[in-house]
Amino acid sequence: MSKVFAYRPDIDVLRAVAVLSVIIFHFEKSWLPGGFLGVDIFFVISGFLITSIIHKEMNTGAFSFKSFYIRRIKRILPAFFTVLAGTLAVGALLFAPDDFNLLGKSALASVLFAANLYFSRGQGYFDPAQEEKPLLHIWSLSVEEQYYFIFPFFLLLFIRRSLKTQMAAIAACMLVSLLAAYIPTQLDKYYLPHLRAFEMLTGSLLAVFVCHQAANSQEAVWWGEKFAAFGCAAASVVLAACLAAYHTETAHFPGWAGLIPCLAAAALIYFNGFNHSLKKIFEWEWGVRIGLISYSLYLWHWPVLAFARYIYGQAHLPAAWLLPLAVLILICSWAAYRWVEQPAKKWKLSFAKSLTAFYILPAALLAAAWFGLQKTPLISQYQKDGLSRSYASCHNNLEKQCVWGANDTKPTVLMLGDSHADHYKTFIDHIGKKEGWAATLVSADTCAFVEGYDAEIFKGSNCKAVYQYAKAHLNDYPVVMLSMRWGNQLPAPKPSIGYDKDFFAKMDKMLAKLSKEKRAVYLFTDNPNIQYPGLRAYKISGLIPLRRIAFHENDSSTREGNRKISETAAKYRNIHIVDAAALLPADFEFDGKPAYSDLDHINPFGAEALAKRYTESRHLLQRD
Repeated sequence: MSKVFAYRPDIDVLRAVAVLSVIIFHFEKSWLPGGFLGVDIFFVISGFLITSIIHKEMNTGAFSFKSFYIRRIKRILPAFFTVLAGTLAVGALLFAPDDFNLLGKSALASVLFAANLYFSRGQGYFDPAQEEKPLLHIWSLSVEEQYYFIFPFFLLLFIRRSLKTQMAAIAACMLVSLLAAYIPTQLDKYYLPHLRAFEMLTGSLLAVFVCHQAANSQEAVWWGEKFAAFGCAAASVVLAACLAAYHTETAHFPGWAGLIPCLAAAALIYFNGFNHSLKKIFEWEWGVRIGLISYSLYLWHWPVLAFARYIYGQAHLPAAWLLPLAVLILICSWAAYRWVEQPAKKWKLSFAKSLTAFYILPAALLAAAWFGLQKTPLISQYQKDGLSRSYASCHNNLEKQCVWGANDTKPTVLMLGDSHADHYKTFIDHIGKKEGWAATLVSADTCAFVEGYDAEIFKGSNCKAVYQYAKAHLNDYPVVMLSMRWGNQLPAPKPSIGYDKDFFAKMDKMLAKLSKEKRAVYLFTDNPNIQYPGLRAYKISGLIPLRRIAFHENDSSTREGNRKISETAAKYRNIHIVDAAALLPADFEFDGKPAYSDLDHINPFGAEALAKRYTESRHLLQRD
């Protein structure tokens, strides 16, 4: 059997398989449905190599935590920070302010090796799509780093025990990791380190097993050489089948389903440690070359694709874009390998100097750059012009009262709803000042208001707080305004987390009650979705020599929701429909500037422009 620490070209070929699987999957999922398993293969390889190295060093007394982490720092951080710097630079040019703010937060989580925990919280309401987050892929590096922080200490506890005891301890941890996948959690299990630990532990278990076999080298060589070719062929078939058959909805993943490809990858590593008739296939020269730059390929491919999808506005990229993107990924990756990865390995620095040069200094520079970029016109000008989503509100926050409109009068209007109430704040402020009234605005993401509201979102604290406040203070205001995504209360095409199957019946009942009490109620029709985020299109069209991105309505559910609420309102006295959305320009722009901050939210500039148009010929509050 070959020495554990001698260079293994077959492992670089396996790295190539892993990274190409991931890249193909990220280009187009249907091409290789199980391509995401490439990450699992990487985890097995990492577990095997790290354990092989530190196990030998611990046994010979040569192990040092400082030297171990110096190697990790030089191997991982230079290329890592290069990608982070490039991503923040491009993000500042392309991203809308809200998206750049989120990019900065994900960069911070990445620097702290907690990207997986950051993304495990799920998709935020105002977040861009997952496919448009340039640092999403860093979750796997965070998982690996967390493993590197813990596993050496774990192995040190058992290094003086027998090899069988060491294997039993690792196997027990694998079992715990697999069983933990069945414990319910609100976090996304895909990113959680303890549920991914079994994959790296698979590689670690193999490394200790190889050490165990080395004590019986003659038996191991005979057994290995006899079955190595068959073992490699069988493992390849299993791994290929997993890559073709698995998909993102595969049951028990992560969990028992993830163990199969991990064992196949481990089998390839094990059997390729022997000489056999198929060895040259598994040491293919071009596979080795790709494997050598696999780390840079992994780091660069996702930001390139994410930025492309951000520009295009859809997950499925045009066929004409694919080859240029592939070439760009290859160029960036090769350059990073040649001029970042390779030189960094040759630097002879102490632990303190390595940590300072490759972690503390670049982290500080990136943090300063991010905060500085927030103040530049690239980001701040859009906020000053009111084109991005405004943070000057109490949306999702009842700790302070949000009052809009006339400054010298007590609020007589209570406005309730979801983010489609919040985006009307400058509309209400402008008209309230002009008509001499003020409104208290209370809202939360996806949270409709109706008495007896029962939806999945109602389990959240923000929605429940808004509902309880409204119930407690509804009678304090003679005028009530409701604005929300009425289309969310339709079951098709897919129920929203704000969907209540009896919403319109409950609304009918509540409006009847308010009408009987002679309360004035104003229901805002909802504004339509558009096909491309408003501010994004405005910014990108000004930076990239593409055709001007036009806005078009792309929304049937809003029309149906508006129809249903209008029919309900027509039954009762004192219930008024405010169809301000009908006054939006056909191109969703005022004076060449976008009225929307994203696909469906009117920005402060657009809401105020809409208010000016609305008040040209009418009052908002009816004069009885």
